[in-house]
Amino acid sequence: MYIHIMLISFPEQNFNNFIIPAFQINEGEIVVVEFPGGALFQPLLAKLKSILTGTVAGSHVEINPEFRFVEHFKESFLTRRFAPVTIGKYHQKHANKHNPVYEKIHNTPSLTAQTKVNTLTGDVRKRMELYTTLSWTNRLIIDLTGVDPKGGTDIFNAVKQAIMPNGAAIVIDSCDEFKDQCTTFVKVNYIGADIRSDSVKLISKSK
Repeated sequence: MYIHIMLISFPEQNFNNFIIPAFQINEGEIVVVEFPGGALFQPLLAKLKSILTGTVAGSHVEINPEFRFVEHFKESFLTRRFAPVTIGKYHQKHANKHNPVYEKIHNTPSLTAQTKVNTLTGDVRKRMELYTTLSWTNRLIIDLTGVDPKGGTDIFNAVKQAIMPNGAAIVIDSCDEFKDQCTTFVKVNYIGADIRSDSVKLISKSK
């Protein structure tokens, strides 16, 4: 019988009275973390990213160094105006050329290496970022900001396929649409003086 190896052990964390419950992730598993939406999403995402990528000390998180965050594409105003980044240039800088999975973005009709990244819709751009990260590892952390519901479903399904058999993923979302499709669902809640910590929910399902 195949034994799943634990890749991350995450103890409960308190970010300014927002509690992320303890969880762990093993090979072949997906953890979905639901953050509150709105203006609070990005600060919480930045904090969690810093912990899971090991850039913050003292969090007591056991981290597998092969995990990568699916980074958001960024382009300065001057670059966008005078020398916009194309998909080809993006791959040249960020992709692992020894793993052609990054080229799957070209399965999208009308896209070429000369297509400007800043013209892509949110879900297409996210898939480009995902496939590029997968060219390095299938152990990843990804958030679904900037994608529509259909795009989010397509990306989640792509992640599910990509992590098998020995990868893993932490998917960060602002809703619970994938609650029944993951291994572990973690809901982040605000706790104030009058709210007990047991209002925070962690749901794990056996495989």
